[in-house]
Amino acid sequence: MKQSYKNLISDTAVFAAGNALTKLIQFVLLPLYTALLTTEQYGVAELVNNTAELLYPLCCLGIYEGVLRYSIDEDSDKSAIFSTGIALALALAPLVIVFGVFGFAVAGFDYAGYLAALCIVLSLRMVCMQFAKGIGKTRLYALSGIFGTVVLCIVSFIMLDMARAGVAGYLIALIVGQASQLVMVVIGARMWRYLSLGSCSASSLRPLLRYSLPMIPNTLAWWFVNLSGRYIVFFFQGPAVAGLYTAASKLPAVINMLVSVFQQAWQIFSAREINSEDKGVSFELVLKVFTAFMLCSGAFVVALTDPIARVLLSAEFYEARRFVPLLMLGAIINGYSTYFGTLYNAAKQNSMIFVTTVVGAMTNVVLGLILCGLIGPWGSIAGSVVAYAVISLMRIYDTRKIIVVKLDIPMQVVGLTVILMEIVVIMAGIPGSTLASICLSVALVVFVLVRYRAIVAMLVGVVRGRMRK
Repeated sequence: MKQSYKNLISDTAVFAAGNALTKLIQFVLLPLYTALLTTEQYGVAELVNNTAELLYPLCCLGIYEGVLRYSIDEDSDKSAIFSTGIALALALAPLVIVFGVFGFAVAGFDYAGYLAALCIVLSLRMVCMQFAKGIGKTRLYALSGIFGTVVLCIVSFIMLDMARAGVAGYLIALIVGQASQLVMVVIGARMWRYLSLGSCSASSLRPLLRYSLPMIPNTLAWWFVNLSGRYIVFFFQGPAVAGLYTAASKLPAVINMLVSVFQQAWQIFSAREINSEDKGVSFELVLKVFTAFMLCSGAFVVALTDPIARVLLSAEFYEARRFVPLLMLGAIINGYSTYFGTLYNAAKQNSMIFVTTVVGAMTNVVLGLILCGLIGPWGSIAGSVVAYAVISLMRIYDTRKIIVVKLDIPMQVVGLTVILMEIVVIMAGIPGSTLASICLSVALVVFVLVRYRAIVAMLVGVVRGRMRK
């Protein structure tokens, strides 16, 4: 097996371990949030958090995207890349503070200060985290995420349970958690070794911005795809229903975690392999493994919707479980867009990644506004699912100009059909729906093992080889 495959498997395992522990802790936090915050408080706090996720790319011009992509290249000037990224983020921080003061003093937004602080911390954290990943510090990257989440859990308990600080306590915990992750990755990678003001120049800034700037509108468009539904529900249905919708949106985190784990490793692999002679074979093999694992995992998670909801959602939020299966479907479909979207990054051709995301965002917002008024939160959910499908199909077609990666269509049809059958059974409330869905999931796994038996044998051989070492 090629060394690049082994590196991909190793990176995926590292990111998987880090993300699994992080999400496990976050799952523990969800009952804490839903028990100690009202639906209105939780809805407002998450909207502030989501707004920070929307704004922080603007606060650093998305420079972290270029920092990651160029730091992966073996012949790149690591000091110039890191120093330029940090310098830009710090130079824009005072402007963020000014807007925070304006938001509080003029607009009367009580949480403007928290929002500004969160944006600045997120910007610096992203630059440092992406640089660490680019220079091969994948274990530190994963461990820092776990550490930050542990700190978030501790501070959340103090602020919400002991101090009863409500929305402010929730936001303070987020800021402290992100800051602790930033500190750990800086110390762990000894990033001061790469920091040199003399390395900052227009010649080092231009390629980073040329790569990063198209990703800002793409990030904003993804925000509309992923989170605009919460605002639409808030506007049409009020904060209580928005709180239920937000809580339900947390449960597909298992699928999102799997996709995120893959993307982190796939981003590195594809950037290094994009110019190799056998990239077509490599990329197709990775696609088969990724989609098979995603569909099988997604089927099991959908099947276990009700048990998961009973554990993670308190009584006031339990009603949100009815939204979960379709939200899971959206997360699964998003996996396809993630795979093909990363091909644009690997080839440093980011214009179409923005175009496809904008089309998806427009689809999501338009359908959400039309349908939410007619069928409530279901309208926003339907808009999201359709938007993910539109983005995925556009990218599958358009990336053929970069590289032709063939989808195993029969595999996709069988997998998505099984998941749709599970969703229908669960949402219809048929007795024994959980057991029936689990049986369907097992059948899908058997189908995959038989269809991809040669690939499975190869992967088992790699794992056994690693264990012998």
